[in-house]
Amino acid sequence: MTWSRFKHIMLTFLIGLSLFLSFQLWTAGGELREPTSTGSGSVPASLVDRTITEVFAPNQIIWHRSFNNTKFEANTFYSQEWVEEQFTEMTFGDVNSPQRLSQEDYQEQLSTGEWVEFIFDAPMPFGLFENAFEDLPTDYENRTFMRFYMNRDNPEQIGFYDVNNEINYTVEETSFTTEIINELLYTANNQFTAVEAVDVRDTFIYLPEEEVEVEYHDYLVERLPNNLYINQFFADTSEVDARRTGQSIRYIDLTTEVRINDSTNTLTYLRQRTDMGQMTFSERLLASFQELRQIENWTETIHYQAYTPSTNEVTFQRYIQGYPVYSLQQMESSVLVTVVEGGRSNLRLPLRVVQTPLTLTGEGTKTLPSGREIIDQLETTPNGLENIQHIKVGLTWIESEEDSRVVHFEPNWYVQSEQVWYELNRYIQLQEETHNGL
Repeated sequence: MTWSRFKHIMLTFLIGLSLFLSFQLWTAGGELREPTSTGSGSVPASLVDRTITEVFAPNQIIWHRSFNNTKFEANTFYSQEWVEEQFTEMTFGDVNSPQRLSQEDYQEQLSTGEWVEFIFDAPMPFGLFENAFEDLPTDYENRTFMRFYMNRDNPEQIGFYDVNNEINYTVEETSFTTEIINELLYTANNQFTAVEAVDVRDTFIYLPEEEVEVEYHDYLVERLPNNLYINQFFADTSEVDARRTGQSIRYIDLTTEVRINDSTNTLTYLRQRTDMGQMTFSERLLASFQELRQIENWTETIHYQAYTPSTNEVTFQRYIQGYPVYSLQQMESSVLVTVVEGGRSNLRLPLRVVQTPLTLTGEGTKTLPSGREIIDQLETTPNGLENIQHIKVGLTWIESEEDSRVVHFEPNWYVQSEQVWYELNRYIQLQEETHNGL
């Protein structure tokens, strides 16, 4: 039997297995968790159980070591179990009075002794963790932080840092111990990458000191059926008017419009609701999380990625094994949710989800340049680092040319500029075209 024929036989088998598992999910998914009450009696469309700790977990964990002032980043994929357990059970004492602390002084503080730093991509309100605090002051509910740190040898030295406003919060006591922290740092399957802190637009980000090897991934993907969501979004489907125009189909009743685009495989939802601005930041995030639990069927990890204050829109990013997934205009890789006092008002949801991972291609890993090489490349562009907000490794969603049911995920460097993520080479190309007036 030739290798090509063997691959086709195995691919056919895996596709069949994926369809079988999907059927099992659809028929048994209602038993995965208790449905969240929405007041309409509708059944949640989500078939994947998801916890608040998973969604709002840190996206980077940095180990600052006093020896030679070295820093290591832990792949969060291998730390999920620890984070799930410890962040669910963590407790803190009283919050001390906040202090001004510049980012340079913050970095200097972490360079002495041994510290573990947990980094979030977007502001986290203290109110989201209210139950973890012994007595959280009322006016702290909407105060935010993006970094949470503790001393490995003395976990009582613990704090929360607001990068945007350069404010440091410390607490009196905590449930974390040296033994608990060591469980994180010395987990058997953990993977660490040596990193350096790089100043980008007055914010320090961590980039690998050396080239990095990142795995390719191939997955079978599945397009979920429209009625899985239509029954969720409309209390009475007999009153819904369905109209098809080109590649889109619109479902409309007196108050709600749902549009499904078959070309981009995305669903958009719109409903006019009154927003009195009475919700706290943490209430909006929690309400958005509840929406995510009901609608998102991505079988891998999902993380809170961004919040837009002007529109109250929350962005959730899809991940695979510790790396964010990026696609054209993020249509396949992120979920956008807006919730106001009356409920969900706006939504954009990708309808294709990964199912069975494939290991037939044998592509192995891709070698990516070091962080310093990436900085050097960006500094040669017309605007240098001026417009850069963040830099990270991600996985690019690439459609298979051989089979529409297969998607390749290729490792690449990505940069964020003006809230948009670009593959590195594409960003550099756009900068040069803009500079040259093209």
